[in-house]
Amino acid sequence: MAVLITSASILRLAFGMAADYLPFVTYFPAIVIVALLAGWRAGVVSIFISIAVVKLVFWRARDAAFGDWQMMAMMGLFVLSCLMLVAIAQTLRVTVARLQDANNRAEFLNRELMHRVRNSLVIVNALAALTYKSDPMGFMPIFTKRMNAMARGLDILSRNGADQCDLREIVEIACEPFMQDNRIEVLGSTGDLAGASCVPLTLAVHELCTNALKHGALSVPGGRVTIELEIDQTYHEASLLWKETGGPAVRRPVHQGLGSALLVHPSLGPAILSFEPDGLKCQMRLKLAVAALAPSD
Repeated sequence: MAVLITSASILRLAFGMAADYLPFVTYFPAIVIVALLAGWRAGVVSIFISIAVVKLVFWRARDAAFGDWQMMAMMGLFVLSCLMLVAIAQTLRVTVARLQDANNRAEFLNRELMHRVRNSLVIVNALAALTYKSDPMGFMPIFTKRMNAMARGLDILSRNGADQCDLREIVEIACEPFMQDNRIEVLGSTGDLAGASCVPLTLAVHELCTNALKHGALSVPGGRVTIELEIDQTYHEASLLWKETGGPAVRRPVHQGLGSALLVHPSLGPAILSFEPDGLKCQMRLKLAVAALAPSD
């Protein structure tokens, strides 16, 4: 600010008597630049500094011919004109800042989108390889179902700006194809999960449902699945407990299949499987995006 006011004063001095009737003419550009670079407060301060410099240095005794009222009127017009210029400069300054923020946000979202696409391709490739390895003859129908589960998770993620998803919604949508006679029950509170957990959780719950339908509680008429959700605000986490009851005797699998591979994803805790006599249990720990709670039904 000091440099600009000084430059304006030197330029005013160079004009000499030619600028006596327009004593503030060289200060308008300086004030606009100050407001653009330093904000409206600095712009207002520069107005009054300019008035002080003109009055002390350039307002000679012979200029008294203007009269006090004329001098005051000229100063008043200068102040009003400069305030308008400062307001315009501040508006332009804010607009430029918002455009820069929008551009930075767009670049961030583009990088995030490319990251999500790469991750999705990695998941698709892993699902294809593991599905074919576990059941080559039934590859297409099984792989299609898993892709549909993944698509549902991505759809929920996209509706929330790719940075969060609702825990309960993810679980219910993953379980939806397996809902038979209300044998799957979702209990507890919900919260917004971090985006990195959404698709892995969808695939993991889908695989747990598939396993329950083939070998677990959902494979017999009296079996049930309970999914308990809990929010821990202290550690900014959510927990998910999958419990099967009323199913056939549980046996630990000899070989690790795709379900086990999906459950070891780091965003799920990783999940802990318990092969207990009364049914399979699975415990997951999930990071929350925000510490928001919703009451359970």
